[in-house]
Amino acid sequence: MTREGSTPPVRVATITVGTNEIRWLDRALGSLLASDTTGFELTVFYVDNASADGSVAHVMSAFPGVRVIRNPRNLGFTGANNVGMRAALAEGFDHIFLVNPDTWTPPGLVRGLVEFAQRWPQYGVIGPLQYRYDPASTELTDFNDWTQVALYLGEQHTFAGDLLDHPSHVTATVRDRAPRTLEHAYVQGSALFVRAAVLREVGLLDEVFHTYYEEVDLCRRARWAGWRVALLLDLGIQHKGGGGTAASAYSRIHMRRNRYYYLLTDVDWPPAKAARLAARWLFSDVRGRGVTGRTSAGVGARETFVALGWLARQAPVIRERRRRHRLLRARGTGVDRARERKETVRG
Repeated sequence: MTREGSTPPVRVATITVGTNEIRWLDRALGSLLASDTTGFELTVFYVDNASADGSVAHVMSAFPGVRVIRNPRNLGFTGANNVGMRAALAEGFDHIFLVNPDTWTPPGLVRGLVEFAQRWPQYGVIGPLQYRYDPASTELTDFNDWTQVALYLGEQHTFAGDLLDHPSHVTATVRDRAPRTLEHAYVQGSALFVRAAVLREVGLLDEVFHTYYEEVDLCRRARWAGWRVALLLDLGIQHKGGGGTAASAYSRIHMRRNRYYYLLTDVDWPPAKAARLAARWLFSDVRGRGVTGRTSAGVGARETFVALGWLARQAPVIRERRRRHRLLRARGTGVDRARERKETVRG
């Protein structure tokens, strides 16, 4: 209970979504529950995506302190995380940490994220660097593949790897910057720490994505609203990555369709320039040289046809997203989050 006149404690909710991933849960949830919670309150949520491997019963038995939410069907990464985030927002949590089941969280990680967020109020979305997953070790030694790519691309635009020049997302926001940060294009959803205030302002994950690019879009919207987004170079987490959909038809189709959807809902890209980039993707996709790796030309053409058919059906949604994104960007222009937070505290 908070005494009258005292500052209420910072409340953090972690959300882990699982779909038939019981093999990961003991280490993932156990490490979150073992976090150093000095200076804040931590609640661990597990959101189950209609698993059939006994995950729910196991979590309820092995981790009675974990809050379990069971979805009646698989809502995808995006929908399931939104279920957890809605529950956390309804209960008044200050920060939400999305963390995958195939992770191991060091004891001081969540505290480090909280302390950074308290010190730097202009940052709305932050995350640790990711290291290779080692079930036999708690050391953070080698970066995993995602981190290596993120460090290589640095602070260039999301599509910098496509060799079509476009301004960095951080070009216009270089002041009030925290040290030891990398303002990469996005924080991966496997270890993403976000302020509740950001979600209330820009919305939750866009469920049209279902899986892939949803966190890239969330970070984009946060920046349009005037928040900063960064990876923290001095914090880390072990993450296996890949998941059960890697190199599958599901992943190839979803990565294709969502990349086009992301581009078409980006109001920073002039139409002619976006069309050139989309044409470049299309040429590669139909030849089986897509973003997820190589397949035969026949498979590439077939999966691209499926992705484009889905995209065509989203035309009304794309128009509405572009309208919302223009409004969000207009409202966020010139917002000083650091000053805004200081004035709120003084008030």
